[in-house]
Amino acid sequence: MAVALSAELEVTILNRAFNDQSPSSTVFYQQKMAAGFTPQSWQDYAFQFGANYQHLSSGALALQIATNMGLGSNLGVQGALLSYLDAVGKENVGIVAVQLGHILLGLEHATGDMEVFNAPAAAWAKEVAESYMYSTNSANGSPSPKGAFAASAGWSSAVEHQPTDAAAAVQLVGVDTGALLA
Repeated sequence: MAVALSAELEVTILNRAFNDQSPSSTVFYQQKMAAGFTPQSWQDYAFQFGANYQHLSSGALALQIATNMGLGSNLGVQGALLSYLDAVGKENVGIVAVQLGHILLGLEHATGDMEVFNAPAAAWAKEVAESYMYSTNSANGSPSPKGAFAASAGWSSAVEHQPTDAAAAVQLVGVDTGALLA
């Protein structure tokens, strides 16, 4: 799946990867504006966002991010993420989280050895889309409950009047849905 980069997508990935929740509409707008309008500003924002988690060990960060992206039970992913954080430095954890978020978005229709990621990738795409819908709904003045949409009735206000089809929803955050519909 091709992903169109945007401040909205980067901010959404960061909030889901680190906090497993979606910010209120006001906070989301502030974060989007702070992220700026260019790929370099989005990377700088991811770096700054990740700085808030520097007190955690690389292992704790790897576990937190993998778990929040639906990959917590995959010890191989956790180990690879830990190794990558150690290689690039945990100060880059925000950038790493965004990278992993994009990689996972691209694995929904993977084949071969990567096929094991199809279901987690589909769930991640749905979570990112629903998170975006929650945070852009001006009626949501507080953060969403933690966890995925299906796990919490508190999410219902986010999607009540918006598309619930995952393919239609991910288009809102800049994910090319052509691959989803094929």
